[in-house]
Amino acid sequence: MATVATAHNMTGEKRVLYLVDKSGFGGVQTIAYTLMRHVVDERIGIVFFFLRNINDRFNMEDIRESNVFYSRAKRRYSLRPFFELLRIIREKKISVLHLNGNKSIILGLVVKRLFHPELKIIAHEHGGVFDYTRWFAAFLKFFRRHFNLFITISNYRKNFLVERCRVDPASIRVLDNFVDPARLASGISGDGRPVHGGQGKGMPFVIGYVGGLSRIKGCDVLIRAIPLLRERMGSFRVVIAGDGPARAELDELVTTLGVRDIVSFLGFVDPPGNAYARFDMMVIPSRSEEGPICLYEAWMMGLPVVASNAPVLNERIRDGETGLFFQSDDHRDLAEKILSVCHNPGVAAHIREGGLREAARHTVEQYLENLRAVYRSLCAGPTGNGMAH
Repeated sequence: MATVATAHNMTGEKRVLYLVDKSGFGGVQTIAYTLMRHVVDERIGIVFFFLRNINDRFNMEDIRESNVFYSRAKRRYSLRPFFELLRIIREKKISVLHLNGNKSIILGLVVKRLFHPELKIIAHEHGGVFDYTRWFAAFLKFFRRHFNLFITISNYRKNFLVERCRVDPASIRVLDNFVDPARLASGISGDGRPVHGGQGKGMPFVIGYVGGLSRIKGCDVLIRAIPLLRERMGSFRVVIAGDGPARAELDELVTTLGVRDIVSFLGFVDPPGNAYARFDMMVIPSRSEEGPICLYEAWMMGLPVVASNAPVLNERIRDGETGLFFQSDDHRDLAEKILSVCHNPGVAAHIREGGLREAARHTVEQYLENLRAVYRSLCAGPTGNGMAH
């Protein structure tokens, strides 16, 4: 990963600790790295702490700045991050814990309850592994009074918190994700226009994917659509940028289906603009999502998007306007929608233009303004809690 120049004024009157379950890449990591390059508020300093450091898995460099910390724990399940967290809170005089991810939320609550009752804590949900499990819902419901604020990135998750966890709607903020042009610079031309695959004469049509490789991300659905596409498309390629626990399984599926000549695995790509620049269209086959940054990036890169109609994609995309939906988990329907884009330039152009307009609404500046309001409200004094209504 390229070096991140942090911009935070650590002499601020208040300090926020931005706690993240792990380093590496992903939506919450992208947000953290972007925040490191911007000043949210001159009066509020932000410290970053990653509870697990997995940068070496992706050949990513640690960010060496005075307000960025990584746990030195060697084992996945270790108490060391807990004691490191207590030390950072004490030494940096932290006022607010901004908790990102299931582990961070649980750990932050323990710290507040047992050691620092004066802390304000924010539970920021990004679509964690346990988000919709019964035990995590029960946990949030039981301890909702102890969180000063909940942040979600979708109305779908907000409704879950209200209906299943009995969180007061007034204690929830929906803070949509953003697209950071700095991540896409390599795929933007000098005049500001996206540069991507392009269907030059004799060039294969490139279907792309960017994101993690896990079952919930649904790349197996995309791969299963390839034999159907081969029967009805001309020359094409499927390029998958990302990594994760399902990589070996997906690789085996490619071999089983006999589509090795069509599929390319790029692994983790940084900056991602290098991957998008190779695509003619983007597929998001997730079985479930929250606020996929890759969607906004694909829009900004001028790529027509075909996505599953799973939550929360069905909240973010307007079918036929900013993308095309296929029935979640249905590789046959996915193949049909890909063919619609490939064989109908007018359809592709229409959703491409709609996506570009939508991307313009999801700016870093707007995100910073919304986050600034959240931090100021908590740092100003007493605030509400997640008590049931």
